[in-house]
Amino acid sequence: MKLLKKLFALLFMMTTSMNLAAQDENFYIFLCIGQSNMVGQGEITKADKQNISDRFLSLSAVNGKDRKLGQWRKAVPPLCRQDTKLSLVDFFGRTLLENLPEKARVGVIHIAVDGCGIDLFDKNNCRQYVANVKEDWMKREIAAYDGNPYQRLIQLAEAAQEEGDIRGILLHQGETDAYNDEWLRKVKKIYDDIINDLDLDPVKVPLIAGEAVGEDQQGICAHANPTINRLPSMSQQFYVVSSKGCEAGPDHLHFTADGYRELGQRYAVKMLQALGYEVTDHRVEVINPVSRPTIDVTAGIDDQGILFAQANSPLEKVEVVSYSGQTLSVITCNGKQTVNINTNEFPYESKLVFVFYGQNGATESIEMNRN
Repeated sequence: MKLLKKLFALLFMMTTSMNLAAQDENFYIFLCIGQSNMVGQGEITKADKQNISDRFLSLSAVNGKDRKLGQWRKAVPPLCRQDTKLSLVDFFGRTLLENLPEKARVGVIHIAVDGCGIDLFDKNNCRQYVANVKEDWMKREIAAYDGNPYQRLIQLAEAAQEEGDIRGILLHQGETDAYNDEWLRKVKKIYDDIINDLDLDPVKVPLIAGEAVGEDQQGICAHANPTINRLPSMSQQFYVVSSKGCEAGPDHLHFTADGYRELGQRYAVKMLQALGYEVTDHRVEVINPVSRPTIDVTAGIDDQGILFAQANSPLEKVEVVSYSGQTLSVITCNGKQTVNINTNEFPYESKLVFVFYGQNGATESIEMNRN
């Protein structure tokens, strides 16, 4: 297996289209992973393909008419795959170059699969996750990465390390499953695996994550945001950017092209700050979730289908949400710290998300299985 990995990396180096010689410390490389909002769903305009700097490159993670696996290409959208659309990565890279020294270059390795759960990027759980995928379109997207997106990411990153420095990781994922502490632990494990497998210094490699479409845009997965916003509690190298004000499309799940442009700029600003650059841009809202009020809730469902929940501070209300993001019920708490909810009232839902709103302004989301 080690020999195959070495041969794979050597193949990438031999076929690299840009004749980039020795490792260049001014070549900033970023790993970009996630699900559909990382893939990108924004309509690409003619302007989006113009005036792209030669210093902004994409290392192709798949083959296509306009790209070849393992070769660098100018970062002309679409970046993820030839049949995808505009993503936040496009304007992440452009904004970085506007603020980095002129000698700097930016390279991205962009691997994402629509609708996937976080386990797809866990090297220990990927095989089992893929075996249980039912959707044909997801199977096709995963197959483009030879059935293992994590392995493809590491192989490409190893080759890229011969030319530049990996300086950060971008994550946009969670609409599918970011509703409990387990998701946080899985993200931390994936980050640690990447750091260890690539022999990186975590102090120099921040992870930037973004919120799902927010409540201000009637986001149907906005209930994932309380969990996403707790990522910085898992590591000093983890940061979150707000999606507030980033325009959503009519499905209220994905952003519009303008939404991706804005979100990509916010990722860039936060990444620059995490790397030690001073950035002054009051138009961009970059949040520090650690400073937000918090609330801790313990909950469980008994054999009769009754959820018992206990919070450590007064509750304003509890929202019961389907796994697809539809609000099913709202329970007013009036400052109580305990609440009982009969889940039998929702017989057609095998999974439910309970969003607890504290009177201190904090929120906490918990995913529970009814059966």
